Amino acid sequence: MKEKIALSTIQSNLENLAGKYAPWIKVEYALALFFLLLAFLSLWSRRLIRKFLLKLFLRDKRLTKAEKILVSLSSWLSYFLFLLFINLSILQLKIPSEPLKILNTAFFVLYVLILTFVAVRLVEIFLEKLSQGVKKKVSPTEAPLVDTYYSMISKIVNVFIVFVALIAVLDRLGFNVTSLVTSLGVGSLAVGLAAKDTIRNFISGILLVTDRQFRIGDRVYIKDIDVEGYVYDIGLRTTRILTITGNNLITIPNSKLTEGIIENSLYPDPKVKDSVEVGVAYGTDTEKVKNLLLEAVRGVPGVLKEPPPSVYFTRFGDSALIFKLIYYVEKKDKAFGAKSIINERIKSLFEENGIEIPFPQHDVWFKNPLRVEGGEGKAL
Repeated sequence: MKEKIALSTIQSNLENLAGKYAPWIKVEYALALFFLLLAFLSLWSRRLIRKFLLKLFLRDKRLTKAEKILVSLSSWLSYFLFLLFINLSILQLKIPSEPLKILNTAFFVLYVLILTFVAVRLVEIFLEKLSQGVKKKVSPTEAPLVDTYYSMISKIVNVFIVFVALIAVLDRLGFNVTSLVTSLGVGSLAVGLAAKDTIRNFISGILLVTDRQFRIGDRVYIKDIDVEGYVYDIGLRTTRILTITGNNLITIPNSKLTEGIIENSLYPDPKVKDSVEVGVAYGTDTEKVKNLLLEAVRGVPGVLKEPPPSVYFTRFGDSALIFKLIYYVEKKDKAFGAKSIINERIKSLFEENGIEIPFPQHDVWFKNPLRVEGGEGKAL
């Protein structure tokens, strides 16, 4: 009401000035044109503001997630000002009350949509800054867990913001929000029965985060559905896994994860125990073999010095003496590469030191001399 009074006062003063100095000017048209120019000026300045922010944020030659969001929000601020000035421009014109009411409602809905988007992004920036502060206070192994917690909190807050925006729009459109909320309360049982799977998945998503079964970025193997990959995102209803075999993104309902068996390769301890088994010919010096195997694993990228690698003479094979080299890798992602390098080194070291890796073979001995006869019964 105060804004309308102030605007009408300004318009009245301008009309008095125009009537005195330029009676041929229509003040309402002049104001409408002025606000229209401001609207297009706000759109035109969008790129300038974006370039200025990028230049400001890129002084350290890197762009954080929060800074990227602020750059994108500058464009939405321009859109908001554009709508605001267009709305003010329309208000200067003598439009019938009913069409004007429809236009004002449409602008209100657009305002709410833009402000909702901005609020969601600002919450994301706030939680991102908060999580960065928390991650500095915890151990590196717990840092991904902080990301998982704040990702879930962000989703819940965003749902609340969208719900409030929806209530505001419905109220502006003339719906009785109080009775609507009451009706939702009465019908909650029916809604709950119809959406029981969604509710179960939602509760399961909260349990996944609170139980710390895995974190965003962990490598997991889900035995029930035979899927292995990295946790891409934990949502309110589903969890997305980036598979290792095909690098595909699959979506799994949270309830299946809480009820299934999950093997986590990175949490709580990322290191992986691996081994290489090799056979050498009978008569080979066993101590020499052990020393060469330890030499083969020494200095391989990804292989840990603690716990130290170890070699065991495990058994007598049919064609070879079997040795087992056991070592630890930093994490499962490096296990295949480390094993390939170790195998190549073992082959080279054995060849240099004249150690034979026998292939399976069987010697057949006849108790009686073998007699082969020709076509006429003559021995050959």
